[in-house]
Amino acid sequence: MKQKKSKTLILMIACLLAIACNNGKQTTSTDTEEQIENAQKTKNYSQLLELADNFLESGDLSPAKAYYWMGYASDRMKKKRMAEFYWKASLEAASQTTDAEDMDIYAKSASRLANLLMVRGDYEGALKGAIPAATRLEEEKCDSTSDYLNLLIYIGCCQEGLGNTSESTNEGFERAYKKHLDNIEKTHSDEAYKDAIAGLINIAYACNTIKDYTNSQKWIERFGELLKDYEQRPDANPNYVDKQVARFYIYKAVALEGLEQREEAANVYEEFKTKACSQTPEGHIIANYYLRAAERWAEAADNYKSLDAVLEDKNAISLEDVDELLLKKYQANMISGRKDSAVAVSMQICDALEQAFEQAQQNDKEEQAAIVTNVEKMTEQQAEAQKKSRMWWNIVLVALFLCFVVYVFYRHKASRELKEAHYDLQVAYDRLEDETISRERLATEQRIAQTIKNAIEEPVLPRRRDLASSFAVLPGKIEGGNFCDSFVHDGHLFICVGDTEGEGAEASMLATMTKAQFRTASAFEYEPKHILTTILEAGGATEEQSMKLFIGVLDLGNGHFTYANANQNAPVVMDGELKKLDLMKQEEYLQPGTLLFFYNDRLIQVENKEHKKYGEKRLLGTALQAMKMDPRPKPFVDSIVESVNTYTNGKQQLSDIAMCAIKYAP
Repeated sequence: MKQKKSKTLILMIACLLAIACNNGKQTTSTDTEEQIENAQKTKNYSQLLELADNFLESGDLSPAKAYYWMGYASDRMKKKRMAEFYWKASLEAASQTTDAEDMDIYAKSASRLANLLMVRGDYEGALKGAIPAATRLEEEKCDSTSDYLNLLIYIGCCQEGLGNTSESTNEGFERAYKKHLDNIEKTHSDEAYKDAIAGLINIAYACNTIKDYTNSQKWIERFGELLKDYEQRPDANPNYVDKQVARFYIYKAVALEGLEQREEAANVYEEFKTKACSQTPEGHIIANYYLRAAERWAEAADNYKSLDAVLEDKNAISLEDVDELLLKKYQANMISGRKDSAVAVSMQICDALEQAFEQAQQNDKEEQAAIVTNVEKMTEQQAEAQKKSRMWWNIVLVALFLCFVVYVFYRHKASRELKEAHYDLQVAYDRLEDETISRERLATEQRIAQTIKNAIEEPVLPRRRDLASSFAVLPGKIEGGNFCDSFVHDGHLFICVGDTEGEGAEASMLATMTKAQFRTASAFEYEPKHILTTILEAGGATEEQSMKLFIGVLDLGNGHFTYANANQNAPVVMDGELKKLDLMKQEEYLQPGTLLFFYNDRLIQVENKEHKKYGEKRLLGTALQAMKMDPRPKPFVDSIVESVNTYTNGKQQLSDIAMCAIKYAP
């Protein structure tokens, strides 16, 4: 009986305290919402971040809602890592309740987080959080909001991006589209139209990206129909309509081009050029989505002249800007034959990469520090909330002290264990952050290096009776800066073999610049030492990098071979006997039928699974045997490659290995 009376008294006091707290909160809730709304409308995102933080501490906003607005403000301030952190915290907080307001915030946070990860290209990460969120919203009957519909579209787009197209993906798109139309029918609001249009843009872009052009046409046509419908509204923004119609024509032209209906695609592109948006710098970049697909490289290169105006609006050029814009500009200029412009763009890429890497490192440090601070702050807020809770309970415990002695001891022990657990969690979280940042940076450098490598054409010598050649590259785990390049000009064969220290995007870009400088210098100079001096004086390598180069010029009329070397391996000469070229002589007359074999240092550094190096002696022995079997360049190079593969027995090397064989046979 005494226990029952004590419990009843405790419950009565708790109810009175809760009523008092709720009355106080109701008086401030309206003012809180107004301040949040004003900061959002005026785009004062730093104030919005501060307000949400303050209201979280005062208890005027729930954790789910406060973290959502803090994520929203961080996203608008281009602090993507912070936005991801806050939206995940909002989802975690909202997952503990089924309150209607918190479920609405749950849908908003899930939708925005999925979009952020999708744009970043982290499709698996987006799906990992978006699919359970969509399932929960369906179970709680909260599946009619625009945020839920956008979540379905993001799920489908991520599945498309991973190549996991299925009937369920299309069903998700169809369901989202029908519910968007229902929302338009119910509200006829500007927001409902724009939400639906944005959804169709994402679907059409995803289909075009995976080259599902037939399905893309269906969604593009729906996009066009919805635009016509929206255009009839008296409050329709003409600039918005013009831009979306322009985007419609470009997406349609890309789909038609993919279906090989090139004439129809070109006609649609002409319609795009009638829109005002097409004359803006942003419109020029949008147009290149089609021009690149149609391989109209000269026009694409002209449009990329507007890229500087687009980039001026950015505070800094990011790694994504280099990957998505500058590298494509470089490729368009190279393929269209504008070598001077391509070289200028390559220099711009080098500067942008240096700035982007520095900015990315700085942002990573700042955001990581901010995340750590916020984790500590959240812990302090939790501890403060527990402290306040204990304070209110202590008021009750004045009368029930003896009954709650054990309880107070237990709470104290639990608090200590919580702090210890938080410390362990913080250490693990910091370690995970460091590993994640390193992996993301390495993946970005690898993607940029691969794009640079793909944009560079492999050297192909013209067919001649007096000359035969074969080139080979054994790919490594990391893109590197080794290369071979050659061409014939005015009866002379010019060849360049190079190797840069380091790996990744910077090494690939340095190799690209060196090849461009080699071709430029060789157009005006026949002396290898002058060509070598010109390249080295042009610079490009950092203090951490060094360049190894061999430059050779062969007079195809008389076999006079002149050369200059900077720390590169001596080529192998085979003219009846096998020997290494004497680098001190700097010239040699080649006999008819002479085979020259060029390679970089990485070839003799190849390791097998026992970590033993391939070595120069093994290479020379293999070359001699290959020469006896078949002295033609291609079989010769194939024999070297086969020997290396047999030696490594499937072990992939860290860096690329480049080699080439050239036979002089007048």
